Amino acid sequence: MGPITRDPFKDPNMHTTSSSHNNRSSLRRLLRQKRRQLSSYEQKVASYKACQRVSQQAWFLNASNLAVYMASDGELDPLPLALKAQKMGKRVYLPVLHPLNSNHLLFIRFTSKTPLHKNRFGILEPCLKGYGLERINSCKIQALDLLLMPLVGFDPHGGRLGMGGGFYDRTLAVKPNQFKRPKLIGLAHECQKVDQLSLEAWDVPLTGIVTPEEFYLPQ
Repeated sequence: MGPITRDPFKDPNMHTTSSSHNNRSSLRRLLRQKRRQLSSYEQKVASYKACQRVSQQAWFLNASNLAVYMASDGELDPLPLALKAQKMGKRVYLPVLHPLNSNHLLFIRFTSKTPLHKNRFGILEPCLKGYGLERINSCKIQALDLLLMPLVGFDPHGGRLGMGGGFYDRTLAVKPNQFKRPKLIGLAHECQKVDQLSLEAWDVPLTGIVTPEEFYLPQ
């Protein structure tokens, strides 16, 4: 993947400011609003189509360890894909807010018996209560073959706009020679696409983005 040009995104419905942070915040609000306007039926159909598209890709079929997420706030729901992967004998993991390493994620094995609870953001995640970190069924990021990621916005060049917490970027922020990252695939509605995102130095580019209509593979 070539370098991503870091030009600011301009939308006719938004007031451009000199602050990249303000631009990103405004864009985040705009795209979240678009996503929330989709009906429950449209959400279900879109999630089904996106999961079908992912399930046909070689990188999904060949993955032994993959991580998904629990959808919220109008995100595409990868749960059907997780259940399909489990039936295929794959190991599926969910992100958890790391209890010791602040602002990082821990990936915990997800099965039909995994107890879930809502974290401080109201997102379901595996419950760690009563477990020592040495006893939980976790997976290091470098052991994942595939990481399916939620997002607020994306561009066709691999740029990703998240919710603003930076949890995925911090977890993936390692030197390239330390280990090979898993394939990073964003799942999104087509309405979340923009021509060009303004990216920060710490933003980790995606390997690809899957929507119900397209598979974007940055060159």
